[in-house]
Amino acid sequence: MSIASVTLAEVEAAVLAVTAEALNVPEVQLDDNLLELGVDSLVATRIVAALRTRFGADIPLLNIFEYPELREFAISVLDTIQDAPQE
Repeated sequence: MSIASVTLAEVEAAVLAVTAEALNVPEVQLDDNLLELGVDSLVATRIVAALRTRFGADIPLLNIFEYPELREFAISVLDTIQDAPQE
């Protein structure tokens, strides 16, 4: 998958899946708040590491705390992916 062609829907799906897995819950929703779900720095690190691996972009850990709503976080991830240098 070329990171240039990644869509918001793909990023949202990945964010939801990775977050649910990191929290060990069946599912999360786009309007959920990561901090209210109990995401701490360790879980945040796992989420970001999984997304970095999946998309090959250096997603800042701070984004989780700046954009705690999953929908907003997904948009920040997409912005980071689109701004990443193309190889």
